[in-house]
Amino acid sequence: MKYHGFARFRLPARALPLMAVLATPVAADGRGGAHSTPEPASAPLGGDSPSHSVFVYAGQWSDNRLGEILTTRTNFRSSYLVAAGLSGVLHGFSEHLDLEGEINAAQHWGKQHHLEINAAASLRWRTFPWDHYLDTSFAHGLGPSYAFERPPVESRGDQRASRVLVFMMTELAFAPPKASYTAWEGFIRIHHPSGAYDIVSKASGSNFVTFGLRHRF
Repeated sequence: MKYHGFARFRLPARALPLMAVLATPVAADGRGGAHSTPEPASAPLGGDSPSHSVFVYAGQWSDNRLGEILTTRTNFRSSYLVAAGLSGVLHGFSEHLDLEGEINAAQHWGKQHHLEINAAASLRWRTFPWDHYLDTSFAHGLGPSYAFERPPVESRGDQRASRVLVFMMTELAFAPPKASYTAWEGFIRIHHPSGAYDIVSKASGSNFVTFGLRHRF
């Protein structure tokens, strides 16, 4: 039998689909274009960040209003506290802002010697222009506060201090930049049991200027 070149050569019909697959262009990353496996969806913002923490802080009573302390006007008195607590992220609005919840217990000594339990919901702003030098966050929160004795430093005139108040906290936290991530951070906090402008109590509140340490996990 004579053949003239490849004129009479024919591929089996079953080979055509296989050749079509092999001819599919290869993507730049080395995986087949039309038949490449889709990449998994990216994790939500903050998904790789620790969402819980434990913390401790201690400080001294300042006989000043909150606004005065924020402008560095302090008149420290011989009343002190140490506190420990737990906190967690309740909701992440974005990479910039979180809603957190916390509960803490504070022991007083000096002019008063009682135990105090506090809870708070707070908003924490996480991004600042200098974060690549010093990772910074700012938080402000409020919630209920209960003292197991009437706090003597919170009495005002003939108004006895109340055991039930509103707990307010204002905090500035600092940590190494994210590029050298650590689970530890330090913070400055104003611990402020408040009468909430006489809504909860007509007695005076109190402000403690404190310094603390937090471990996130």
